[in-house]
Amino acid sequence: MSQSSWKEQIKKKWGPHSHCPVCRKAMPADKQFCNQTCRDNYLAKEKKGKKKNRIQMVVMFSMLGVLIIFTLFMG
Repeated sequence: MSQSSWKEQIKKKWGPHSHCPVCRKAMPADKQFCNQTCRDNYLAKEKKGKKKNRIQMVVMFSMLGVLIIFTLFMG
């Protein structure tokens, strides 16, 4: 008598499904998000992260530019 793995047991019980990347609720496998609120929250967070990355890049290159100019005039 062979025992099935816990993954197989879950598949038998719940069928094919995935989990929402925001709230982690189970949902049909063909959907990306469980509802519109989670989708909006995900997109807003992603947009905020991209903006933060752009600001960090501008600050970094600005500091690099100031450093280069400073070394040219002082050296």
